[in-house]
Amino acid sequence: MTARITSGEPSRRNAHLITRMNALMITRIITRIITRMMTSGSGARPASRHARAGVCARHHAMSVAALLAAAGALLAATPAGAQQPTWSTCTDTAGGRDCAPQHGMTRRERDEAQALYNAPSTRREHGPFTVPADSMVRGSLAVIGGPVRISGTVDGSLLVVNGDVTFDAGAVVSGSVAVLGGRVTGADTARIGRLRMDEDSVRYVIEDGVLHIDAPFEEIWRLLGQGKPTGGIGMRLALTRTYNRVEGLPIEFGPRLRYHTPLGTVAADVFGVFRTGSRLEWTGNNVGHSARVELRMGRSEHWSVGGRLFDVVAPVESWQLSDVETGLAAFIAHSDYRDYYDTHGGSSFIAFRDGRALRGSIEVSRETWGPRRTLNPFTLWRNDEPWRENPVFDRARYLRTQARLSYDTRTDPIRPRSGWWLQGEYEVGDGDHDTFGTERATPVPSPDRQVRYGRGMLDLRRYSRLSRTAQVNTRVMVGGLLHGDALPLQRRLSLSGPGANTGFGFRERVTTPDRLQCSAAELLPGLPALCDRMVLLSMDYRHDINWLVDLFGGARMIQTDRSGYGGWLLFTDVGRGWLHSPRAAQPATTADSPRGFEALQTSVGAGLELGQGGIYVAKALGAPPSRGVQVFVRLVRRY
Repeated sequence: MTARITSGEPSRRNAHLITRMNALMITRIITRIITRMMTSGSGARPASRHARAGVCARHHAMSVAALLAAAGALLAATPAGAQQPTWSTCTDTAGGRDCAPQHGMTRRERDEAQALYNAPSTRREHGPFTVPADSMVRGSLAVIGGPVRISGTVDGSLLVVNGDVTFDAGAVVSGSVAVLGGRVTGADTARIGRLRMDEDSVRYVIEDGVLHIDAPFEEIWRLLGQGKPTGGIGMRLALTRTYNRVEGLPIEFGPRLRYHTPLGTVAADVFGVFRTGSRLEWTGNNVGHSARVELRMGRSEHWSVGGRLFDVVAPVESWQLSDVETGLAAFIAHSDYRDYYDTHGGSSFIAFRDGRALRGSIEVSRETWGPRRTLNPFTLWRNDEPWRENPVFDRARYLRTQARLSYDTRTDPIRPRSGWWLQGEYEVGDGDHDTFGTERATPVPSPDRQVRYGRGMLDLRRYSRLSRTAQVNTRVMVGGLLHGDALPLQRRLSLSGPGANTGFGFRERVTTPDRLQCSAAELLPGLPALCDRMVLLSMDYRHDINWLVDLFGGARMIQTDRSGYGGWLLFTDVGRGWLHSPRAAQPATTADSPRGFEALQTSVGAGLELGQGGIYVAKALGAPPSRGVQVFVRLVRRY
């Protein structure tokens, strides 16, 4: 939920107090983490057969919900004392208003532009976007992509990222105008505040609704005689991957380079990866690398070509929960919702994007895969309990070709009211296996065993607005084996847990045969995902509500930034998995088990959303009463 102070000077003092308390709490947590990692042992405690494997466990679900909700609020909160951009207005001259743009932006001005986008009161849109002559946008406006045409009035500041802006005669922007990665025309015929412009396209990431602009720490050179920035170099130290049971906390560090040429923008990143593991040690198992070079071409950088070198830990399934949710569940609640494997190699790619609507890419990679053992990283909750064992995956060398395509017409990528979202992926793999991993009780040697497969994934979502406060959202997801040999374990699928079929606990066996993990009668170490095909249908009915939270004796301290930011919803999930090409002698899905859609597994539930995430309750239909309900917290919407 986004915070906004509304009660004058006393509220501002309270806000500063809250900020200081949060800083003190964060400092204590970090100190405790480092101390525990430095003193804890490096050996992993093997998980028992009956170890609980999910944050949704009934006996502690509400405690976990409270912890995750607090963490989500801490991450999403905007400091009350954050300053808005303080750019001055245009100057009055004898001939009118002088709004000549000042080219190039300092690092501070870029930070202010980023803060403007992330401010709770800012309206966020994606280009192309137009403000008609007879309309007014109340408050600040931020637009990603272009073109942007202003014919009416913006009662606030205007920010445009990677898009051109056109002001018609009589257009009004009461605040400042910042354009990052675009050009401005018609400014002299409009009434606007101070205009700052940087024509060089910027690279950015929007994660959970928060804009992060990648800007160099220092401008290190300029074109002789022009004074125009042409590139930048900086250092990066970031926590870009999820906290998990096989790495601990992975940290990326290293230089970044941006250089602008007549052909396009060259972007290069060379990062080392350090994994904290169970304790801080500099060993070969705790270090890796991730290097990338890319050339972005075209006026709006529609095309890009490049290559990567990597030695990282990759997740088997990343489509169910976001990275932030997965990392917090592991760090706070001792529950890791993913499995992981080592991948080492390189790739080359070509990509195309047309704003936010259409994107596509083709990537060819040569990789070496290997299993990753379970460690014992520190967690805030249940730190003395064993982790769910990470499954033993295939050891193999693969040549893979992946083609991806996405199409997006949603009104908002974070809180869509209407529109379509489509993402498809087709993958062809050709590999040589040294061993097959955990599909039976022990890995099976397979020297010189060649595997060729074709795999596809399709995610189709439709958002339909029924009224000003109600909407129906649907999602259809299908994927898995299309042709060839059985999929390697690194490319298998599952459907249980809060990110898929929500009424079923993560990696829990509810039915026999198992139609969600496709596991056999014998429980395998780590309960791996074994399905080579799956289908999932989800449907939500959502109704907006306005929130007002009273704190500190009834003082109005925090409220949502707009109507419809919270809501209640009813939902259902229907789906199942199949194993059509088993490698084991005893397949999970036996020949006499139902293979059609009559064996679909169904869940129903309800939720209360507060901002981007919420608290949800789900029940599996047909499951034994002893299974109870699943209670879980999400930091982003279901889909």
